[in-house]
Amino acid sequence: MIELDTIIGIKTATAVDVNNLLVPSNSLAAHLRQYSEPALFHSDGAGKYHMSLSGSLFRARFNDRYFVFVSRHQMTLGNYEHDQIALLNYDKKTLVTSHRAVFPDNASDEYDCAVYEFTDLIKSGKLPATSWYDLKTDWVRDHLPKPNLVVAIGYPGHRNSIDYEAAHYGASPNAVWGVEASPVIDGRLSFVPKPEILFEPAGMSGCPVFGCSLDNLAPTCFFAGILTNATQNRFNFFSFSRMRPLLERLLASG
Repeated sequence: MIELDTIIGIKTATAVDVNNLLVPSNSLAAHLRQYSEPALFHSDGAGKYHMSLSGSLFRARFNDRYFVFVSRHQMTLGNYEHDQIALLNYDKKTLVTSHRAVFPDNASDEYDCAVYEFTDLIKSGKLPATSWYDLKTDWVRDHLPKPNLVVAIGYPGHRNSIDYEAAHYGASPNAVWGVEASPVIDGRLSFVPKPEILFEPAGMSGCPVFGCSLDNLAPTCFFAGILTNATQNRFNFFSFSRMRPLLERLLASG
């Protein structure tokens, strides 16, 4: 069987199925990048625009509702309240915060995930309805496929910062490819970066992790989870299957 990393490396017409959209393999990372953003927080007194950074986030929709996923430790490390997480409308240059949230009831680090809803902001026109990953296809799968290749797309701190004096904010993502590895943290899945990375991935927590699998030599991409802990040698993430109960609670809230 042809290895998926070989297919991804071929700059040809080979395409990967992403939610029934065929994306050229050499454009896959650029396509998936639209669903990942730096995690911004509305913080009074933090520069002219009152915003600060803490890791990355994943933007997704389910039917007509829109959500942001982050790792919960991004909130605790910055001492942020749940109503501070925000998205930037780049066209209008406005910062908007979530109107609903769900997170674990206990304070354990084991369930490192939180979900925020932005549906009302979409419906009111304060945020665009484009560039949200559609969870519907992955939702109806009996189980997630075993990936031949994994990719995380986030915003490491060494390339992303806010210059408060110059009132400048720049966002520069990194795609990290790898292969599945045996978990080393309870409640997590893992992958090993290949090729090796030379930067510290601090700041990528909360970013989406996608799996790519071969089905009859037809590459398919799916949402696998969000990054929680990472080093240069191993990326650990919280699986989509374990995130579902939180999203179900939000969906049930109407």
